[in-house]
Amino acid sequence: MYGLCLLSVVALRKEPKEASEQVSQLIFGDTFTILQENDDWVFIKLTFDNYEGWISKKQYINISSEEYFVLTKSKPLYTYFPISRIKIENLKTLKTHIINAPIGSRLLSRSFRVNFYKIELLQDCLVAPFRFSKQNLEDIVKLFDKVPYLWGGKSIFGIDCSGFSQTIFKFFGINLLRDASLQITQGEKIANLSQAKAGDLAFFSSQSGKITHVGILLSNSKIVHASGFVRTDRIDEKGIIREEDKTYSHRLCQINRYF
Repeated sequence: MYGLCLLSVVALRKEPKEASEQVSQLIFGDTFTILQENDDWVFIKLTFDNYEGWISKKQYINISSEEYFVLTKSKPLYTYFPISRIKIENLKTLKTHIINAPIGSRLLSRSFRVNFYKIELLQDCLVAPFRFSKQNLEDIVKLFDKVPYLWGGKSIFGIDCSGFSQTIFKFFGINLLRDASLQITQGEKIANLSQAKAGDLAFFSSQSGKITHVGILLSNSKIVHASGFVRTDRIDEKGIIREEDKTYSHRLCQINRYF
């Protein structure tokens, strides 16, 4: 069984109840496999990063295996406006509504049908993954400036550190895993900060060595990351230097290269 998210943002929860911790999110266009279900909830595995969790049965539509194949095997196309208006028409009831989809929502095309819904992008800003460059990275990162931090978030309405790196990287055709502790297992380790360049990921750890944070390097002295909000700070071999008070906020552990 397969599903598709046709809402702006849906919480992916640790347990099947509204009060449970949000561990991640689905955004418009995300597909998934249904692994189990009860009366009100389904336990799913996201297609993009294989992350698992519970979502409400009220917050997705079922799709066939054929539709799932078409949606997941097609070349990815992502919305590029901070917010894109998408019209959804129920072809059974002939009722329509508008969804405000966050940047990075995946669509099959500007207009397509799935199940008994017709989906139409009302603003023509749908892009395929870009070729990586420092300028392209800076242009995309600017769209997320000051987006508030949200635990488990991965949209422009609220985002966490690994959700931010994952969202930015998919615009360059790289499927990062969901958590910082998983993202550090991808890419190629860089010896030290002096060898780092734009697009490398910097990982940070607690005193015990647990990976607790990740950010995207804009150079070997500047980093953009989600901490309170998406922000740009200086970085040195010790870690991130917070702009406001010039103190260290995160302890540098490792740098990986993906491009």
